[in-house]
Amino acid sequence: MKFFTKLRPTKNMEKIDIKKYLPKWTKRVFTDMGGRDPLGLSRVSFIITDYLLTGIITQTDRARYYSFYCWALWHIAREEHPQKYQKFVDAFRRREATMALATVSNNPGTSPVGITAARAYLDKGLQTKEINCNFRVLPSNALGGYGQYYAGSLNQLGLIYKADDGIDNANEYGEALAKAFHSVIEKTPYIKKRLYINDHISLKDLDASKQYLTLDALNISSASEERLMLKDLFFGFNDKFPSERTLMRRKSLSHILYMISEYNEKRIPVNKDSLDWDLVFPIYYYDVFSTIKKVPIEYKTPEQYSLNKSLWKQFCLQQFITQALESLMYCVLEIIGSESAGLRIDDLILQILQHEFYSILKEATQKSCKKPIDLLTHLGINDVPPEKTSLRLQKELSFIHPLSEAQIIHMDFKTPQAAAVRAMLILFVTYGKWRGLKHDVGFNYVAAHANNELWAGTLLQVLDKCLDSKISWDIVLHILIEHFIVNQHDRIMYEKRRLDSCWIHKIEERIIKEQDYAPRWRSSRHYNAVSIMSDLGLIDIDHKNNISVSNEGQQLLKRIMRNV
Repeated sequence: MKFFTKLRPTKNMEKIDIKKYLPKWTKRVFTDMGGRDPLGLSRVSFIITDYLLTGIITQTDRARYYSFYCWALWHIAREEHPQKYQKFVDAFRRREATMALATVSNNPGTSPVGITAARAYLDKGLQTKEINCNFRVLPSNALGGYGQYYAGSLNQLGLIYKADDGIDNANEYGEALAKAFHSVIEKTPYIKKRLYINDHISLKDLDASKQYLTLDALNISSASEERLMLKDLFFGFNDKFPSERTLMRRKSLSHILYMISEYNEKRIPVNKDSLDWDLVFPIYYYDVFSTIKKVPIEYKTPEQYSLNKSLWKQFCLQQFITQALESLMYCVLEIIGSESAGLRIDDLILQILQHEFYSILKEATQKSCKKPIDLLTHLGINDVPPEKTSLRLQKELSFIHPLSEAQIIHMDFKTPQAAAVRAMLILFVTYGKWRGLKHDVGFNYVAAHANNELWAGTLLQVLDKCLDSKISWDIVLHILIEHFIVNQHDRIMYEKRRLDSCWIHKIEERIIKEQDYAPRWRSSRHYNAVSIMSDLGLIDIDHKNNISVSNEGQQLLKRIMRNV
């Protein structure tokens, strides 16, 4: 059994003015981020993705919902004239349930919003030949997928507005899109018999209507106008004076088409289920194609996409920072979880800095790193990195380099000490790669928009003090754990006003575990973008989920690249 002496603050620790590196809390701001994000690291990721793919979020992956929901709003106003909000909700619920039923019935392999409820009602209706279509597709929201997911996206795209009575309505383009949708379904029994006012639909009428009501109907000839309008919407062709965000979405979508076409040309498979590791991290961050070859193939970004790529690169950087801090949080939770009364930070650090920590660090670097300066020296960093050093490290620590972020994150972090090493390696590598870049466009964009949120720019400066040979690992860990795990967690929980839903809490300087947590990746929304473009006929997906750019997609890409 090993005995440890109590770790006490040292003079070196007192030298570090941590406050000047931390975000300033100028006022209390309530944010409703929800989800499992104990350190608030999703916020900067969201700032970036929301700018680059406005109107497309992680829960919106079907193109026809954008036209269907516009139609539902427009059609209810035209046909039922609800005077009370509840009447509107009832009318909306019937239409959305019927859409879900039609989609599942037409293609059991398709997953509309509310698939679980739709399947249950459809199975029951198959027995009685009459199906209940007056149910919530999502029990938690009266307006189903629209209220839960799509309303915000439709609002961002300028398709809807809220009237004084609180009922949403379609705007000018939203109404035009609604009419295009209506032209596809107007000859169905569902419309001709006014079945939308009933709580039930016969199996016969559903069967006769489903191929036009389904989410998959965009590929039929009668939906050509609707499909064209949706394409114009997503690429911003419907707007004579497109906004900055619209242009960024156009560039992001067309850049995705370009990257996939380059993969196709080189006969390198790209799969819908691994888009982040086929497109996002290899290309945006490392400028290479993801390939099984030992020597990666260089990717050259067209000039018109350089700004777009720079911003997506910052998304990747935020994900690496997220992995580092959440790995450290995992380490903290694993260690304090074995102590019912929790641990003080200094005692916690003593358990981290056991022999395993140093042996794993040595195995990863092939060098004994007794102090942080040893790791920085190994990376060729002897002073606060100038731009030249950061650019060198970005080039040298490439996609397949053992000390690149992409390789470090695949380290086994099943033990707390391994997780801590993983965190330190990512932080020190990103420090070297980014500390000296003062003129990177994407980095400066995030700096201007992150406000008080935690991101690379506010975190990496803290590591400057690691250039002092007197600074030890216990000091660095103390700073990171106290300020970027414990205090950051408390700040986020306070802002969310969810103090009863936390991962750790502190009592008399002791940190106590509340629940488990493991590092997770934030969505780049590329899966959703590809799914939408597939619905629009711009991308083909085979039975193995390998993707390629269709002829229509190639024509659109050429059009955009000529005019960008």
